[in-house]
Amino acid sequence: MKHASRLRVTLILTLAGATLTWLAGCSRQTASPSLATAANSQLPFERASDSSGISPTAGFTSDGIPTGTELNVQIQSALSSADAHPGDSFQATLAEPIVVAGKTLAPQGTPITGKIVAVNPSKGLSNPGYLRLTLLTIGMNGQPTPLQTASMFFKGGWYGKGSAMRSGADSRGDVKFSTGHRLTFRLAQPLRLPS
Repeated sequence: MKHASRLRVTLILTLAGATLTWLAGCSRQTASPSLATAANSQLPFERASDSSGISPTAGFTSDGIPTGTELNVQIQSALSSADAHPGDSFQATLAEPIVVAGKTLAPQGTPITGKIVAVNPSKGLSNPGYLRLTLLTIGMNGQPTPLQTASMFFKGGWYGKGSAMRSGADSRGDVKFSTGHRLTFRLAQPLRLPS
């Protein structure tokens, strides 16, 4: 019995020692050559910040409008799920300028062309109408430039029993937007500016 007991103690101590050696080895850190030379290298900027606090990246010039940029538009003619058809186009203008990095890339009033992607006229308040809209082009530097926006879905009808009508809906359950109505779309792809 004494021999088995000693053997167990020896085995436990050996495993404990091996574990401590392994842990000590894992905790050692060697000097990284990249860390040693990083202190001697300069920052990857062409110029330093000026005294006004403007970042060295202020010289960045955008060659386009990034994905996710909001386009706030004002429609130029009435739209309704009662008489629209898939593929119909509609005209709009920018209700607000598009500004990127402090630079106005498209002023307010820039012409926009949109498209009706899907439409369904109302068949009564239990089956309200809907419109799905997207934008197709924007007039940049006097020429229509293709763009891709996320589509917007609008449904007519009521919010629930005894509650108010949905925004943009008429009493028959159709979606209806009058001339001058504002809508907000987001770019789904970056918009490259024409040269």
